[in-house]
Amino acid sequence: MLKQFYQKLKNFIWLSPTLYSIGAFILAVSMILIDHAFFQDSADFFPEVLLVEVELAQEVLGVIAGSLLTMTTITFSITMVVLTTFSSQFSPRVLQNFIRDSITVRVLGVFVSGFVYSIFSLLFMQKNTVENHVVTASIGVLIATICIGFFIYFIHHVASWVQVSNLIDLLSKDVIETINSRLNILENNDYTSLSSVKIPIAKESSKVIEVKNERFGYLQFINEEELYDLAKNNGYRIEVMPLVGSFLPENETVMRVFHPNSDHALLKEMFTVGPSKTANQDIEFGIQKITEIALRAVSPGINDPDTAIECIQHLGMCLKKVSKYDGVSLVYKHDGKVVMSIPQKPFEDLLKAALYQVSHYAQKDISIITVILEILCEIAEDTTWQIKQKVSQFSKYVVEKINHQSLTDYDKELLLIHQRRLQSIVGD
Repeated sequence: MLKQFYQKLKNFIWLSPTLYSIGAFILAVSMILIDHAFFQDSADFFPEVLLVEVELAQEVLGVIAGSLLTMTTITFSITMVVLTTFSSQFSPRVLQNFIRDSITVRVLGVFVSGFVYSIFSLLFMQKNTVENHVVTASIGVLIATICIGFFIYFIHHVASWVQVSNLIDLLSKDVIETINSRLNILENNDYTSLSSVKIPIAKESSKVIEVKNERFGYLQFINEEELYDLAKNNGYRIEVMPLVGSFLPENETVMRVFHPNSDHALLKEMFTVGPSKTANQDIEFGIQKITEIALRAVSPGINDPDTAIECIQHLGMCLKKVSKYDGVSLVYKHDGKVVMSIPQKPFEDLLKAALYQVSHYAQKDISIITVILEILCEIAEDTTWQIKQKVSQFSKYVVEKINHQSLTDYDKELLLIHQRRLQSIVGD
């Protein structure tokens, strides 16, 4: 339950600005109370240069409030420009990466909190209640200075984000992080394993309860640990039906539970369905983002083979990593018996998702095709016989899609060199 709650919180862009604003309000009230209660001893606690008259303090805070509101508007405008750029030039799927980026929401939170502090300080600071010198304005100046520093860093951050190399690198790190989290489930637990075939887990004469979703959308998250604890402690046999990332219509069966007295309401809380895909447990979605950038790069309107090659190289790194996570079902066992199975994308499906379309649309560009063959060679090295065969099978598709009539003798020789290298690795 905590994991699902945390995943939902990550999608709430307003959370950080709200927390920052609450902190700013508390700070404003605290400073006004200090100015009220300790005005006689203020000089003992604060340097004289920080203590200003009420009229000057009100003017300073008014200027700061207006300035920070302007900076917040500029930041929002810059964010919208970046989102438009991402959507048109890279992929609409990468928008959520920038929106949910911690620096983006943190900068917005700092600006909003500075505005909140200034406004409430002005509201509480009145001549008839405060007759002495105050330090509230000096704190406001300090906050404004911090905001300027954040604004400068935000400009640098945006400039880095819009560089395609940095974006591809960040997307690749997200995919690797997701793959590592899935591999850790296998490496850190002796009761989990990957199966290359679907294992039936139903018991004879068991009552089957189908747990269905109440709304349409994408299957975003499955709380596997708590679901396994339920199965282990209550004698359930649980079979999850759809893949994470699948689109589910209303009243679609998400899991089947083989037990006469299963807690239907509790089981419904073990998965999350939302309006969009997420990369938390969906490796294919992370790969799809990089693939879409490569497809934009090879399109006739853009024609940027270098970007496509960079995407393919990063995809090769991700595919080599995910080749260790090959199977159609993640199986959980208890006392030697299978108590839960969760479907997984096999390696060949992820390989196709990453390179199928790219190899189709880049069939006339031998530089991209040779890079695809190079990463297939890298994937096939130091891996299992099954992965080598899948790589070999896909390489045949890549070669078949090539427009051989448009190749020069040099291109054909270069292609033959990569084919022979791959054949020597896979043993064909």
